[in-house]
Amino acid sequence: MTDDHSTDPGRNGAAPVVLVRSVQVAFGGLLALRGIDLDAAQGERLAILGPNGAGKTTLFNVIAGDITPTGGSVAIKGVDCTRLPSRRRPRLGVARTYQKARTFEGLTVADNIYLALAGHRRRHRVPWRTAADRALRAEAEGVAESVWLGDHIETDAGELAHGQKRQLELGMAIATEPDVLMLDEPASGLSRGEREHLVDLLEALPEKVTVLLIEHDMEVAFRIADRVVVMADGETVTAGTPEAVRSDPRVHEIYLGSEAETS
Repeated sequence: MTDDHSTDPGRNGAAPVVLVRSVQVAFGGLLALRGIDLDAAQGERLAILGPNGAGKTTLFNVIAGDITPTGGSVAIKGVDCTRLPSRRRPRLGVARTYQKARTFEGLTVADNIYLALAGHRRRHRVPWRTAADRALRAEAEGVAESVWLGDHIETDAGELAHGQKRQLELGMAIATEPDVLMLDEPASGLSRGEREHLVDLLEALPEKVTVLLIEHDMEVAFRIADRVVVMADGETVTAGTPEAVRSDPRVHEIYLGSEAETS
């Protein structure tokens, strides 16, 4: 497959960091994604919203390489990676979190973040402590502090509460200094205070980092996002600024209204 994506203009006139074109995903006879188009510019904060079953996580899985699409294409930083496995995404500067946090249980919080840092820096563990290793350990502890796990640095990841595991996974993702950060419901399981901290943390990310966010917490999504895409039944319903999407009657009917009735 040839790389034609580098010539596609982004929203600011440059090639988008993430470019999805006509993506379809079929699970047997079920068409989960029905020709989705999506682009995200460098430094953009893009929220993807929609009711359960809309196809949001399936789209994330396609972009992250966890699912190969039935049709269409995905390019990241101008590289056609439609059929590249997920292990190739970190080399393109992509990090993601999942609906169910994925951490290394049996290892401490500090060890989890240390391994994320070491993998990103392509460092190999040695049986003795070096100055570089100690510096990396200190950096891991600093990341733990930033995701409000400073009091749990030596806690086994398996002993953390649900919300704390999500905080740890976010810390592991941030530690890799990604160009594209994909967050699948990062506020799930967090208290109101923790959600406020999450917003502060994401707003403090370097401006060059592109953030793709799936989130059911409307307050969090609208505060973080520059642009919002709303999906339903595997299709894009509308896209625009948070203000435009908030006032769109289709969104109230398809997503906001149904969520409000059940919340």
